[in-house]
Amino acid sequence: MPTYARPRLPDAAGLACVAALAIALTRAALPAADGYTKGFAPWWVPAVGALFGVGAALAMRRRPGPVRIPRLAVLATAWSALVLLIWSAGGIVFDALRALAVLGVPGLPPVVDWPGFMARAAALAAGALLAAAALRHARATGADRAPKVWPGYAAAALVLPYPALKVYWAMGGELARRAVGPASLEGFPVMELVVFGVAGGIALALVRPWGRFLPRWMLLAAGWTATGVLLSMGALAGLGTLAQATGVVNGPVRLTGGGWIVAFVYGTWLLLGLAFGAATLGYQRRAQRRPAPSAPLSTAA
Repeated sequence: MPTYARPRLPDAAGLACVAALAIALTRAALPAADGYTKGFAPWWVPAVGALFGVGAALAMRRRPGPVRIPRLAVLATAWSALVLLIWSAGGIVFDALRALAVLGVPGLPPVVDWPGFMARAAALAAGALLAAAALRHARATGADRAPKVWPGYAAAALVLPYPALKVYWAMGGELARRAVGPASLEGFPVMELVVFGVAGGIALALVRPWGRFLPRWMLLAAGWTATGVLLSMGALAGLGTLAQATGVVNGPVRLTGGGWIVAFVYGTWLLLGLAFGAATLGYQRRAQRRPAPSAPLSTAA
């Protein structure tokens, strides 16, 4: 008989979704922010995502009884909520960098949409808890499949498009050049190559045998951090561009002059985030199944 997810995790996910809903509605009542938040998810996206999340959390909390909610319906509701919540969190990296600028760290301008920052942080936290609850529910109510290693290789391949495009521009390439601002074309992309090169190494470490020589906590922290950052930025680029093209939002993306190429390359961050999440989850599950090394026997002198 299947064992359902412990109520504690669905409870936490449900409460986080309620908090995200309350913050989203409060933010909607405040004056609209200008500037860097142009093209971010509209206020109703986190509200709808949080409502779906509450419903999914309540369904996951139910024990088997006379009236059973189909497993597929529960998971479909949870994943739909997660998509909306991750889209709602898109741009939180810019919020964090601007908050650091307020504290004196050089980088972006020290101007922060604080209500929006809170709403995006609440959406990200709710999405993380809901994803954990949904994954546990899926394993508890279905077949327990062995984790795959291919997401790690997929992530290692998906780190290539963005730095490759930046190198192409730095070497004088003209394709889609007019679709970005001059700040994106300044100098050789050393930092991008380093960051994405490290990301590729982490992705391989999550699935290759030599990754076992690295501290487990370090790989898990790096993998889940990369997953959150890439999913939020990828959702902002991919779903935000789609929303702009369909008239849902008035975004800053230039859809002419090769802009679709830029949107596609930035949108690969969403796929990269999904691959990173799957690779990190697989690594975590394999580490949990791996027996702990036995302590050496001590001999009396």
